[in-house]
Amino acid sequence: MVLAAVSAPFASASIAQTAASCDPARLPARVNELLNSKFSGWRPERVADLEGDDRKFWFESHSKECPGIAVGHFESKDALSYAVLLVPASEKVSGYQLIVFSKAPNTETYISRVIERREGKDYFAPVISIVPPGKYTGFDDSKSAVLKLDGINVEWIEKSSFVCYWREGHYLKLWTSD
Repeated sequence: MVLAAVSAPFASASIAQTAASCDPARLPARVNELLNSKFSGWRPERVADLEGDDRKFWFESHSKECPGIAVGHFESKDALSYAVLLVPASEKVSGYQLIVFSKAPNTETYISRVIERREGKDYFAPVISIVPPGKYTGFDDSKSAVLKLDGINVEWIEKSSFVCYWREGHYLKLWTSD
C-alpha cells in the first residue's frame, strides 16, 4: 500500500504548526484526565522526538499533523475517536503505547483501549496518522481489508507499517509494509 503524500517545505513555520498540533490541550478535557490518571509518566509523541531523516520525511508528508495524535472516525461515523501514541515522559523508561480514546455510548465518559504496548530499550516508537476508508492490501498481497471507517496508520518511517482498524467491536491490524 502506498499512502498519498502532500509535499510541504521543511521550514520553521511548519515546525511551529506541527508543535501546536501536538499540544495535548487540543484533546478533549476528559481524554486529558484519562491520560494524566491512567498513563502518568507517558506523553504524546512530538515532532522533536523524531530524529534526522524521520523528522524530514514526516514534514514532507504530514506538515500540519502530530506524529503522536490522530483524530478520526475510528469506531463510529457519528463520533470522533482520539488515537494517541505515548512515549515515556522521562528517559528512565523506554518504549511506546498506542491508545485509542472513544466516548462510551450515550455518555460523556471516554473509554481507553490499549492497541499496542511495548516497553524496553529495544522498542522504538513509530508515528501515527489517519487513513481514510477504503481498500488496503497487506505487504505480501495475501491479505486485504476494506475499511468502512477511518483507520490508524502506524509507521516506523522507511521500515514497516500497519493499518489499525475497527471491526466488530475490536481493533485489527493489517501489516502494509515489512
